[in-house]
Amino acid sequence: MLSRFPIRPLRVIVMVMLGVTLQGGGVRAAEDRPDAVSLRVFLRDGTAVATYGDFARVGDRIIFSIAVGPAGSADQLQIVNLPASSVDLAKTEQYAVSVRAAQYATTSGEADYAALTAAVAKALNQVVATHSALERLQIIEQARGIVATWPRDHYAYRASDVRQIQALLDEAVSDLRAEAGVNQFDLNLVATVEPPPLPVVTATPTPAEAIEQVLRVARASDVPADRVALLRAAVHALQAPLPGMSGEWVRRTRDGATGEIVAEMRTDRAYRDLARTALAHALEAASRADPPGVETVLGDIRRRNERLGGKRPEELAALITSVQAQLEAARRLRLTQDRWHVQYPALHEYEGLVRRPMQQLNGARASLEAIRQLAGPDPGVLAKLHDRLSQVDRMITSVTPPADLRGVHATLASACRLALRSAEGRARAIESGDLQIAWDASSAAAGAMLLLVQAREQLQAALRPPELK
Repeated sequence: MLSRFPIRPLRVIVMVMLGVTLQGGGVRAAEDRPDAVSLRVFLRDGTAVATYGDFARVGDRIIFSIAVGPAGSADQLQIVNLPASSVDLAKTEQYAVSVRAAQYATTSGEADYAALTAAVAKALNQVVATHSALERLQIIEQARGIVATWPRDHYAYRASDVRQIQALLDEAVSDLRAEAGVNQFDLNLVATVEPPPLPVVTATPTPAEAIEQVLRVARASDVPADRVALLRAAVHALQAPLPGMSGEWVRRTRDGATGEIVAEMRTDRAYRDLARTALAHALEAASRADPPGVETVLGDIRRRNERLGGKRPEELAALITSVQAQLEAARRLRLTQDRWHVQYPALHEYEGLVRRPMQQLNGARASLEAIRQLAGPDPGVLAKLHDRLSQVDRMITSVTPPADLRGVHATLASACRLALRSAEGRARAIESGDLQIAWDASSAAAGAMLLLVQAREQLQAALRPPELK
C-alpha cells in the first residue's frame, strides 16, 4: 500500500516540466545563433578585434589568431601574441562567455535540458513507487540538488524554467519532511545564476576592416618580430586588393604599413649598433680594471635608448645585464690587481729563492730524459745526478712560500722528489738488473719533468699582473 503522501505536488511538477519543455523549443531566435557570431578580443583602446577561433591566456600573454583578409578565412591566418595589459580581459572574457552560451543554446542546450527533466521525472516516478517516506525524501532531495546546480554548469540555460522546477521540488521536500516526521531544517545556499547576456555582436569586418585590425594589433604588440610579421602580412594582403577597397585607401594603407616596417628595421639596426659598441667599450674598460669606465658605458646606453624612444625594452634589459656583468668583472679585477700589487714583493722574493733550485732541476732534464727512455745515464753521471737532486730537495724544503704560492711550491717540491726517486730507481735497476724497476724509474722521470714545467708556468703567471678572464 502506498504512503498517504499526496501526489498532487508531484503532478504539478510534471505539468510544469512539460509546459516549459514544450514552450522552450524557440527559446533562442535564429539571429542569436553563434554561427553569425565570431569571438572578439577587446583592446584597451576600445578596438574590437575579430579572432579566428578562441583566445588563450599563457602567463601574462594573450594569444589568438586573426585572418588577414576576408573574415572567417583560414587562408591567411596570423598568430598574435599581446601582453595581457593591452587587452580588456573582463570585456573579452564576458563576450566569450556570451558567445559560448549562445553556442551551447543552439547545439546541446535543449538536449541537456531534456535530459535534466527526464532525470527529474524518473525521480518522481521512483517517489510514487516507493513506500518509505524517508526514501522518498532522499530521492527528491537528490533531484533537487541536481536541479539547483544545473544552471551553473550549463551557462544558465533556461534558468527561469529550472528555477520553477526547483521551487516545486523545494515544496515537495517540505511536504515529504513533514510526512516523514523530519524536523531537521537544512539551509542550502545556491547562488542564482543568470543567463549570460547575449553578445552585442559587432558587424563582421570587411576585408579592409580586417586589415585595419591587423595594423592596430601590430601597433599594440610589444614583440618587434611579431609586429613586423603582422605589418608584412597586411602589406602582402594589399598586393591584390579585394572588392570594396578603394585605390586611394589601399595606397595610403600600404605605404603607411611599409613605412612602419622600414622604421622597425631602422630601430633594429640602431639597437644592434648600440649593443655592439656598448659591449666593446664595456669589455675594454673591464680589461683595464676600470669600473668607472664601465659605468660610463651604462650611462651612454640609457641616454641613447632615450634618444631612440625606448622602443626595445627587452633588448635594452639584456644589454644592461651584460654590461653590468662586465662592471662586476671590472670591480673584481681591480680588487685582484690591488691585492697583487700588495703581495708582489713577497712573490718576487720567493721567485729569487727558488730560481737556483729550478735552474738545477732544469739542468738535470737531459739525465731525466735518459732515465725516461731507459737509455742511461751512465752510472757515474747517475751518482752525480742523485747528489745534485738531494741538494736541490734540501734547498726547496728550506723555503717558506707566500700563501698564494703554496700550490706552486708544492708542485715544485713534488717535481724534485719524483726526479730524486727516478735517479734512485735507475740505480737500483742497474744493481739488480730488474727491468720493471727501470720502468718505474722512467715513469717517475716523466712525472718530474711534467711537474717542473707546471711549476715554472704557475710561477710566471703569479708574477704577472692579473688580467680579465
